[in-house]
Amino acid sequence: MKSEIKFSIAISLFSLLFFASSVNATYVSLVFSSSSTPATIEPGTNANLLLTISNTGTDFAKNVKLMLKSTTGIIPNIGFFDLGIINAGGSTQVVIPITISPSAPEGTVALPFTVSYDTGSGIGSASSDNSATIVITKRTIIQVTDVEYDKAVIQRGDNIKMIVTIQNVGSGSLRNLLVSLRNFTLAVVPASTDTEKFVGALSPNEETSVTFDLIVSTGSDTITYSIPVLISYYDEQGVIHLDTKYVGLKISGIPDFVVSIEKADNVFTGTTGTLTISVANIGTGSAKFVTAYATADDGDVVPGTTYVGNLDPDDTNTLTIDVNPVTAGRHSITLHLEYKDSYNQDFSKTYPLEFDVGRRLIGIPLEYEVVIIIIILAVLYWKRNSIRRLIKRK
Repeated sequence: MKSEIKFSIAISLFSLLFFASSVNATYVSLVFSSSSTPATIEPGTNANLLLTISNTGTDFAKNVKLMLKSTTGIIPNIGFFDLGIINAGGSTQVVIPITISPSAPEGTVALPFTVSYDTGSGIGSASSDNSATIVITKRTIIQVTDVEYDKAVIQRGDNIKMIVTIQNVGSGSLRNLLVSLRNFTLAVVPASTDTEKFVGALSPNEETSVTFDLIVSTGSDTITYSIPVLISYYDEQGVIHLDTKYVGLKISGIPDFVVSIEKADNVFTGTTGTLTISVANIGTGSAKFVTAYATADDGDVVPGTTYVGNLDPDDTNTLTIDVNPVTAGRHSITLHLEYKDSYNQDFSKTYPLEFDVGRRLIGIPLEYEVVIIIIILAVLYWKRNSIRRLIKRK
């Protein structure tokens, strides 16, 4: 009888130990990881906190609830989430919209939260306090806001000054700002060895200008080049930033003209004469939409406006105008040329031209002069024949 009691007690103890070991073999273990979009958040902005909850235990967690707390400068827009069940080996991700106060301090800030749950085996509940880290910083953003040159029209071989204006359009200050020119193209070469400009510090919304002396290469084309400008600086967190901006350099060929009177027909007082005028482009650039406007100091000029067209370098075109001078002698007309260059910029030049006006010996119309000459020749011919006949009779 005693042996049976001892056996029963042994069986009972074994069952209790087995049950206890079975209970201890199932458990819930929640681990947390977080990130934010964007990765660095500025004060006064909205962002999303991505919180991932993983169950690395052997039992599932049920009735999982997430509660967030506000902290200095960070306010969760939603403070409570009912996540339901997280299976063993499973995970769930929560997107939490947050607002960053304009007065939030810079740096890494911890946002506290609490997760509570019941174990799947039903033996109890638990909660876990943790926090997600968020990086708050004021971004520094550099922009080239303007570029100017000391010459309106830039040609090959010119010495120029390039003035680059740079502005910190971000919300954070920067220091050790260095602006330099590198990787020179065929378009320009430095006029001196000073190809770096140290600016120093630049506060938010502050701007500064740097000047570079350059020489336009004689081998450059008459096109617009992109000149790389390298910018380096440190932000408020001590992180170095390297950036390359591009500014435009427009190289132009300049049209230049030789204007002359090629031919003057029937230019007399009281008559309408014709002047043939040549316009030759001896410059380095094309002239587009050339239009000539003619005026005279004596008499009328017709037409007053003549469209010449496009003139590339070494091209020549002619125009004819009718003049009606009142007096004889030296006269002048003025030819005013208006045109555009290859970049559609407007230009104009004025050319004075001189020509001589003669006076007819007989102040009668030309057609009558021809008739009179024919009559005189006929009379002379008749008289000559008459004289010959008289000589033969004698």
